[in-house]
Amino acid sequence: MKDTYLRTLGFVPLLPSYSVYPTSRYGEGAYIPPTDVRYRHAHAAQDGTTLFLYSWLYEPGYMLTTQENISSMADIVAELDSDDPAPVLAQVNAFFLRHGGMAQAAAPAVQAGTYSSTDEEFFRVAVILQEQAA
Repeated sequence: MKDTYLRTLGFVPLLPSYSVYPTSRYGEGAYIPPTDVRYRHAHAAQDGTTLFLYSWLYEPGYMLTTQENISSMADIVAELDSDDPAPVLAQVNAFFLRHGGMAQAAAPAVQAGTYSSTDEEFFRVAVILQEQAA
């Protein structure tokens, strides 16, 4: 349900090819658990700022950020503690309003319906994890 709704809002999933990303903080890696699902909005704001969204498989809520990997509290746009779609839409609209509106599609964005074998494997594992949690 979350994934479908987020895609209708213009978010596309970011699928990590490995679980440790290098960060600019002290050269450390940032671990991304397999239960974290990160999205990027298909459009940047007019000022060039990109909107990212964190979602979790086993926990309600969302976190909207301006960075794929958060390095400071300033990167966080909003934290929502429920899966209610109305606050997500309100925060997305407020983000674009604060940043001058929506620009053309951000590149490179994954188009809906086009998946690689790695993407399919990620979604298969996510479904298995969801079923095990139920």
